[in-house]
Amino acid sequence: MRDRRILVTIDDVGRAKPINDAVEQCIKAGTVDCLSVMASGSESEHAFRIIAASDKTVSAHLNCIESPFLSEATFPDSLAAWLLVGGKYTEDAKKEWSLQIERLLSNGVMVTRLDSHRHLHHMPALQEVILELATQYGIRNIRAAHIPDRLRRPTGFVLNRYAKSFSAKASELGMRTTSCILGFGRSGSVDRDYLRGFEGKLPPGEVELVMHPSTEPVWSDSQPRELELMMSEWFGNWIEKQSG
Repeated sequence: MRDRRILVTIDDVGRAKPINDAVEQCIKAGTVDCLSVMASGSESEHAFRIIAASDKTVSAHLNCIESPFLSEATFPDSLAAWLLVGGKYTEDAKKEWSLQIERLLSNGVMVTRLDSHRHLHHMPALQEVILELATQYGIRNIRAAHIPDRLRRPTGFVLNRYAKSFSAKASELGMRTTSCILGFGRSGSVDRDYLRGFEGKLPPGEVELVMHPSTEPVWSDSQPRELELMMSEWFGNWIEKQSG
């Protein structure tokens, strides 16, 4: 098997208590590697306490597409709108994301990775913003949405296209990006059949499996089933077989 690492990340940590509760279960089960924390989330304080008691890698889940925010700014609420008028909001986005990173750091959270809610940092208006912040805070790992199942959702093709240019820019600055991400096409509803479909097809490098488990539905009825999957022995065995 080629040199490959499967990084299991839970997104939206701090967004809602059922998500945080699922995170605690996954930490105890040893089925998560990275916690992607939404510092603007209503349950972020709870998330900080969970992180303090764990040894998991932390990524800042930067958000300027879904309220609440830490600044008084307002932002477009869709990827389409960001594509059309995003250039008007770059300075506000930089301020908002800086506040979110600072909130994590001020609560004792060691941030070693960056990504964004709904992969927004791939938009042309925000690529330079996140790269500037990564440089400012000495963060060398950023998610790149190279999406093998990009045809499952309308935005997948657009994100995958921009991920190529973004990875090139990050590489020029000495930063590392993921070789691909899994979970996009079944966000909130990843199951065994979905994962089996990638067996023998994953590229070398860091493959990030982005999960959205929750003890009860927050934005998808299938989130509790994702939690069940992550708590299963099968899940751990699958991760081990795909890594190496």
